[in-house]
Amino acid sequence: MNSDVMGHGTGTRPVAASILDLVGRTPIINLNRLHAATGHRILMKLEMLNPGGSHKVRVALSMVLAAEDEGLLVRGSGQTIIEPTGGNTGLGLAMAAAVLGYRLVLVIPDNYSPAKQRTLRSFGAEIVLSDHRRGGNSHGEKAIELLFDNPDWVLLNQQANPANPAVHERTTALEILDDLGGDLPDVMIAGVGTGGHLSGVGRVLRRHKPDLRIVAVTPKGCSMLRNQFAVHHMQGLAVGLVPANLDVSLIDEEIEVEESSARAMMETLMRSEGLAVGLSSAANVVAAIDYGERSVPGTRILTFAYDSAHDYLSTE
Repeated sequence: MNSDVMGHGTGTRPVAASILDLVGRTPIINLNRLHAATGHRILMKLEMLNPGGSHKVRVALSMVLAAEDEGLLVRGSGQTIIEPTGGNTGLGLAMAAAVLGYRLVLVIPDNYSPAKQRTLRSFGAEIVLSDHRRGGNSHGEKAIELLFDNPDWVLLNQQANPANPAVHERTTALEILDDLGGDLPDVMIAGVGTGGHLSGVGRVLRRHKPDLRIVAVTPKGCSMLRNQFAVHHMQGLAVGLVPANLDVSLIDEEIEVEESSARAMMETLMRSEGLAVGLSSAANVVAAIDYGERSVPGTRILTFAYDSAHDYLSTE
């Protein structure tokens, strides 16, 4: 396996050498039943079908491979990777570390879901808890403290690592171009966490369709354009800062979504489309409908299902 594991390809797959060879090539579906109720044309790329159940495995693997290419990591060496995350990126890193032979230390706030902590430990990750009372970036601050004491550890830093948006340019966006051909969407609607997904996909699609409108989805009270944040419970969105990987110039509009609306949409999608998507994914659909109601009939809207509903339902 080499860095081409994240490369773009088409055709029938051979037998995979490992689970990491199955990352990517997620399908796009047409939310037909939702259309019948709303009259809008909404397409959704099912990133939840990646190994590990989210789009973040692309980022995690891309960052590890980039570190290997730069000589920071040597495969099979047992070197320690540290990252302040307990979410989907953490799971992706745990999978990559297990297959590629690294030790993984994840720093997460002490009020994080015990179920997710158990899952990460099951993959072999070591968990260090930070004091959430120190603020929203307590885990980031704790990771820096640990790195200071252990300078041989490798911090990947998904917020600023260029391998984050690069993998979406190199894979996610090209998959969309392949699947949609010349019939590209009029609007792309995406949530903003680290900014890599919106920036990487948005840059490529905008090159192919200069009039593509790009809409950022944020929780109520949060804005990337105004650098404004509020307390919310929509994991993966609006992490309390404008991330270095977010190309703000790509954003034409922001749509703020109430958590209650996103939760209601989770249930709607399960019952109308048979789709069990997570909270941020449901927020994307809420925003897509909002945008569609203000648009001319026939507007094609592309959005994304980042992960599944199962973690959210189990921690309800």
